[in-house]
Amino acid sequence: MGKSKNDELRAYLVKNPEKLNGGYSETAAMFNTSYEAVRGQARNLRAAFNEDIQAASHSSAEMPNEKVITNEKQDCLTISVEDSSRVKSLDDLITNCKVDLDTWAIDWFDIGTYEVTGFNEKKRPITVTMYRTKAKFKLKPFTLNAKQIREDIKEDIGKLARTSSSSKSFPLLSSDNEGFLLEIAAYDLHLNKLGINGDEYSLEIAKDRLLSAIDSLLSRSSGFNIDKILFTVGNDFFNSDGDKPFMSTTKGTPQLGCTDSYSAYRYGRILIMEAINILSGFAPVHVNIIPGNHDETSMLHLGDALEVYYNEDAHVTIDNSRPLMKGFVYGNALIVCDHGDKTKAKDLGTIIPVRFRDVWSSVKYVEVHRGHFHGVKTITVGQAEEVAGMVVRHLSSMSATDQWHDEKNYIGNIKRAHAFVWSKTNGLQSEYFYNVPVE
Repeated sequence: MGKSKNDELRAYLVKNPEKLNGGYSETAAMFNTSYEAVRGQARNLRAAFNEDIQAASHSSAEMPNEKVITNEKQDCLTISVEDSSRVKSLDDLITNCKVDLDTWAIDWFDIGTYEVTGFNEKKRPITVTMYRTKAKFKLKPFTLNAKQIREDIKEDIGKLARTSSSSKSFPLLSSDNEGFLLEIAAYDLHLNKLGINGDEYSLEIAKDRLLSAIDSLLSRSSGFNIDKILFTVGNDFFNSDGDKPFMSTTKGTPQLGCTDSYSAYRYGRILIMEAINILSGFAPVHVNIIPGNHDETSMLHLGDALEVYYNEDAHVTIDNSRPLMKGFVYGNALIVCDHGDKTKAKDLGTIIPVRFRDVWSSVKYVEVHRGHFHGVKTITVGQAEEVAGMVVRHLSSMSATDQWHDEKNYIGNIKRAHAFVWSKTNGLQSEYFYNVPVE
């Protein structure tokens, strides 16, 4: 009995496995049958022959070998996996090529497929779908590199000697002895700024100025019974927010620096922890995180690190919340901390009562302390109910003059930090200055 047309078609496809994946119209014409009949036979044969893809890859000289090409540079990593039957997705590439996602962020990837027909151990044709997978990764910014940050925090914390919460003791106030709030305001330090000739600046100089200011202001306010300290951290504490493609502020304004932004960030993190530890030895400390226009991202991350570090310290409270404008109520006084770059002073008279409506009716004294301008300016902007007036203070900076400010003739401001002593019942009682010594 002779072979049927289907038998002849199957035999032809087996002998010509390249026809299993295309050219169905040509084959159909040869056997005087339909395109669908050829495609159906080809599909059935592929299913029957595809018994073991691994056997095909081991025994077929015609099956291509998988190739992995890796190109790693200082700030980018490119990986290409070609002729692969196992790396079929971005996840497969990351897993098989052991890409560390703590270090690298996905920039882009591309996946392509094609089919290859070979022969298995039984000399039967088999068609395998092969994959070409390519991905590019970019080095994560230091603020997103979780692994590096964890290691760096461990190292930095090891450098700090902090008194445990249980061993801290503060002066006990009698019932007839009023307590006071000490507000430490060392705004706009601009850590890592590059000063002009004659007004040199460095990480070490900035540290000396901050710690000297704290020491002086603590000493000069010691005549009051301080039961709480408000410490504002931020207001352009850092001068830059990143290094790629160049050192710049949060919005991308180019800056000159003494070192890279990450090294300045680590240095600043240790410095702020040291400052908080000093202050918390005198009284419980509330820390307001106020990002500036130079360092918004870095300050939010620094605030997060401080929250973790002081999480179990009953004497230190970190406020890293939104909005960036923050208020602190002490008795019947509301102290609002704001960098000063986003809102005009003349508009604060309508903004503050709305922003702090939950405490507005319970306070009698309101002041807004702002940075950004590196100089002192005090104005009264309005009245609300029994409040005599809302005082807005633009506070000074201890940072050096950089080239941009020098060229714009923004020079001559006294470099200083501020401290304010507040009564629970009678508002602001005293203001102290720490002036950077003039050489």
